[in-house]
Amino acid sequence: MSTSVPDLELIPGLVAFVVDRAGVVLGVTRSAAGLWGVGQAELVGTPAGQWLDGIEVLFQGGWMQPVHGAGGGGGAGDVILRALPLLRAVRAASVDVAARSWAGGGGGGGAGGAEAGGGWILSLTDVTGRSAAESELARVRVKLAEAERARAKLQALQEDQAHVGGIGVEEETRELLRARDQYVMVGSSPALKRVKDQVAKVASTSATVLIHGETGAGKELVARSIHALSDRRAQAFVAVNCAAMPESLIESELFGHERGAFTGADKRRAGKFELADGGTLFLDEIAELPLQSQAKLLRVLQDGAFERVGGVDTLRVDVRLVAATHRDLARQVERGRFREDLFYRLNVFKIHVPPLRERVEDLRELAEHLHERIARRMGRGVLPLSERSLRRLMAYSWPGNVRELANAVERATLLADADRLEIEIPESPLKEAGGMGGGFTIGEGAGRSGGGGANGRSGGGGGTRDVLLDLTLEQLQRLHITHALEACGYRVFGEDGAASKLDIHPSTLLSRMDKFGIPRPRQMKRERRGSAGMGG
Repeated sequence: MSTSVPDLELIPGLVAFVVDRAGVVLGVTRSAAGLWGVGQAELVGTPAGQWLDGIEVLFQGGWMQPVHGAGGGGGAGDVILRALPLLRAVRAASVDVAARSWAGGGGGGGAGGAEAGGGWILSLTDVTGRSAAESELARVRVKLAEAERARAKLQALQEDQAHVGGIGVEEETRELLRARDQYVMVGSSPALKRVKDQVAKVASTSATVLIHGETGAGKELVARSIHALSDRRAQAFVAVNCAAMPESLIESELFGHERGAFTGADKRRAGKFELADGGTLFLDEIAELPLQSQAKLLRVLQDGAFERVGGVDTLRVDVRLVAATHRDLARQVERGRFREDLFYRLNVFKIHVPPLRERVEDLRELAEHLHERIARRMGRGVLPLSERSLRRLMAYSWPGNVRELANAVERATLLADADRLEIEIPESPLKEAGGMGGGFTIGEGAGRSGGGGANGRSGGGGGTRDVLLDLTLEQLQRLHITHALEACGYRVFGEDGAASKLDIHPSTLLSRMDKFGIPRPRQMKRERRGSAGMGG
């Protein structure tokens, strides 16, 4: 090492360079040269940047400048460069460099003759192990952040357990993971086989699906089957009944809201799109969606972006949309009740769910499947279906489809006291006033003046007027509301909802339903979960 530079070998094991202000190596310790497996002489006279990747950051305009902590003009001071990788490292992957200014000596003949002007002493510390630990710590921090986000999302899901349109998404997701075949479509008829084939084709894609079918035919079960067979099955399935939500709250339910967005919004709330991120969002009765909300939905389908109600930040989600309706959307477009552009965006892959009357060959298998599930839930034995019941079932038109069949099977299971299951054909709610608390039956002539016998009380005379006089006012109201709900497929809101038919405000109808103990749509949905079959 040149005698004109500090004798760094006096400090055993020191890994250091001496460089002039131009960055040329004037001297180097044996330990430093050993990092690259070369002799000291091979390093002297070479640019320091040749050996230390990134050291050039200290050189500006030919002068080595301190980044921080060092005095100017060659005075004493230190500067630390963290974790600079070595260009030709043999034993170290990264180092810390501590640079101390050096005023220079009186001798001559140093490399480049620059030692008289001073320079820098670069002390190196191998921090390969520390860098690895810091990288691992950073990785752990990322994992912790991901876990915290997952915890926050789970908490949001738990808080949303009572969301409109079904049970909480966390519970639904656990069920999908626990038993994918729970949502199997029961039946082997050609009509149902076409549906199964369509589900199998579209499930593995991300295509938007539009499901059409009558009320109670099994549209939601088809949507759940698509989700259960898709790559998203481990993520949330969120069901929303558009007909069961007030127009003023639909956007808040779908897109969420910020705190203070409207009266009663005391905290931020995630919408259904956020909760379904990565999974599937099922919009049932999508034809009931207001035009204003349709425009916002169209944007989400096109760009995957939306803002919460009262918010300014644009959120992005990855959601597979499955929609369902019992209406002819093309006709709704012609009538100006549904956006044409949204219709084409939804109508990518259409599945028609046949009504039960078009697949009567499935009745035995479906009734036995429903009975088995209901019996096990009730802790009762499973009975074979009688041939007499099967003939009655096949002769009936099933206007309420599988949902109506499930109710009939559940009632038969409750009343079963023989060695075979006897299922009675359901009667109109107007014919079963006993279920409304009246303890009598109104015949088909109800509503016409006069008459007796079949039009009167079961087993006695008297006309319809006498029969109705046996009911209290509350019983009559309950009967009338129930009949309106049945006629509207238990839709409360919308032009074709029960509230419109009864000419009362939807909130008033909901209040009276609570008063008379009539289940709301979401309550009915939870009660029917055990009788899924092909219902929904």
